[in-house]
Order: sequence, then structure tokens, then C-alpha cells
Amino acid sequence: MAIQNEKLTLAQLRQRAGLTQRQLADSLGVTVGTVSDWERGVKEPRPSFLQTKKLTEALQCTLDELVEATSQWHQK
Repeated sequence: MAIQNEKLTLAQLRQRAGLTQRQLADSLGVTVGTVSDWERGVKEPRPSFLQTKKLTEALQCTLDELVEATSQWHQK
């Protein structure tokens, strides 16, 4: 989980898993630009159920951690 109230990010999950953006993109069948856009908050991830499963497996994280890391688009 996040350290000392710091928000968990998708980039942190990817780095924690020891993956490059290219490796994550390849495992999901998306472009490196797409992963970069997700991490920078430019585009909201809209994974299918299968991609969500692949994301949690590739990032070695729980669904709760993935939701936390992508929740920036749902806060107003």
C-alpha cells in the first residue's frame, strides 16, 4: 500500500513489479504510449475484465491497489 498517506500510483505499481512501460504494454496488448498516458493521467484506463486480470497479475497487486492507483479520474 501507499507509504505515509502518499497516494499509490500506477507507475509505482509498475516499478514495484520491476516492469518497464514496454513490458506492461506488451502484456496487456496496448502501446507504450497508452501506458505512459495512463501513468501521467492523460487518459483514463478502461481495461476489459481480462485486461484487469492481466494488470493485477503483471503488477503483482491486488484489485484494491489497482483501484487506488487509478482512482485519480474518479475524484472531483
